[in-house]
Amino acid sequence: MPKVVFSTLVALLLSVPTIGEGVIAASPWRCRERPVEACFRHRGRLSGQNGIAVQIWLIGTTRRVAVQSTEMPSFVEKYLSMTSEDQSYIYGDFEICPVEPDTPGHMRSVCVSGAENLVVQNRRRNLPPFRLLSTWPKGQAKN
Repeated sequence: MPKVVFSTLVALLLSVPTIGEGVIAASPWRCRERPVEACFRHRGRLSGQNGIAVQIWLIGTTRRVAVQSTEMPSFVEKYLSMTSEDQSYIYGDFEICPVEPDTPGHMRSVCVSGAENLVVQNRRRNLPPFRLLSTWPKGQAKN
């Protein structure tokens, strides 16, 4: 293959957006309610459920928090819908802001002001997990 054709092909392939590319900048995470305590970052699993619609399991604990008053990027909605074939768990590093005081033994309401390093694992179909590359810092999304 001539060198010019090869370099053009490589440039073309590198310019094709990956899953979720550019979506984060267009519609960021945002809390619609003022936090009652300082926000914190925690690795978690975001999912849609019956009852409390959106929850995050705080990985490494037995704790789950109820996600409320949060504007999420539009690409996340299809993964959280219980009626979607794309219903998935979304693993990542979430910026969690408590919107009510902590009460032992009760699920705490929080909002999410940001998320990074998101990985989607489909719950309905036997598909391999994939990274939402636009949520990964440059240089860490390899492999």
